[in-house]
Formats: sequence, C-alpha cells, structure tokens
Amino acid sequence: MTLLTHFLIAYGLSFVGSLPFGMINMTVAHTAIRKGMHQAFFTALGAALVEFLQVFIALKFTWLFAENPSVERVFQVIATVVFFAGGTFFFFFAKSKPDISESDVKPSKRGDFLRGIGISSLNLMVIPYWIFYATWLTSKGVMVHDNLHVVLFALGTMSGTFTLLMLYALLGARILSKSEVITKWVNKFIGLLLISFGVWQVVKMLGN
Repeated sequence: MTLLTHFLIAYGLSFVGSLPFGMINMTVAHTAIRKGMHQAFFTALGAALVEFLQVFIALKFTWLFAENPSVERVFQVIATVVFFAGGTFFFFFAKSKPDISESDVKPSKRGDFLRGIGISSLNLMVIPYWIFYATWLTSKGVMVHDNLHVVLFALGTMSGTFTLLMLYALLGARILSKSEVITKWVNKFIGLLLISFGVWQVVKMLGN
C-alpha cells in the first residue's frame, strides 16, 4: 500500500508542479503543432525521463543531508540562496513568452527525444522543489527511504510530468495563444512561492 501511496503522491505533486507555463511544456505544445502528436510524445518522454533521474538524486541527497547535520546546514544556506535567487528571477525578470526555436521542423524521433532531454536538464529548479517536498513528507512520516520506495516515487513524478506534457500537446494551439498573459501571472506566483520557501529556510535555520 505504501508503494502505491508513494507513486500517487508523487504523481499528483508532479502534475501540479508542471502546470505553470515554461520552456518544457511550451516546447512540447509547439512540437505537437508543428510536427504532430507522435513527435511531441518523444519530446515529452525525454523530458520526463530526466525528471525521473533528478527526483531520484534529490531524494537521496535529502536524506544524506538529514543524516549529517553539518552537511545539512551547508545545504540549508545553499537552498536559501537558490530559493531567493529563483524567486527574484521569476517575479521580476522571467519572460512572459517563452522562446521557442523555429528551426528543425523535419520530424525526427531521436532529435525530438534529445530535445526533451536537453531542455529538461536545464530545469535545475526541479531539484530544490523535490528536496523541499521530500523533507516535508519525511517529517510527516509519509516517505520511506529504501530504494524501492524512492524508485516508485520517482516513477510517479515521471508519470505525472509526462501526463501533463501530453495534455499540453493535445491543447497545443489553444494553450500557446493564451500563454503570454497567463504566464506573466504564473511567473509572479512562482516567484512569491520560491521566496516563501527561502523565508521558510531562514526561519528554520534561526530556529535550530
């Protein structure tokens, strides 16, 4: 039962976390419009596979820090800087219309798969996002630390991300036509959320 719980929690958090307009989901939507659903499938699959690895690493690092107080302190400082820097960027400087490359419109399974991997690899905010949730879920006694549960959790995040990306592909044209206005406010929300995480980290450090 705990295995299914881990998968479903990760699936839900990943699906919601992938909702905001960004380079990954906009690329998938754009690929669907220009090349078709088949090519968008491979872009989404490449992006989702990278998130599987990112989440697995994030969870392992979370518990490594928790078991080593001196390392955890250093991580808290780094995480605080990352949250404030990321929050400031999204609130003040993030573009409301993601740049989408117009080149390479020739269908290529391998090319679109690698594009998904490349774009997802640049999304470094995934790691602190999952470290935050892993820490919170562990403090609530929900998460189990063994490799099987970690793999199931990572598979859940991969599945949630892939599902959401395919929805972007299906609704591609409609989403892209509305993205500029909505993204402006989504970026503000993400900025405030990340800054809140930073404040939470500062309070946590001062409380220790």
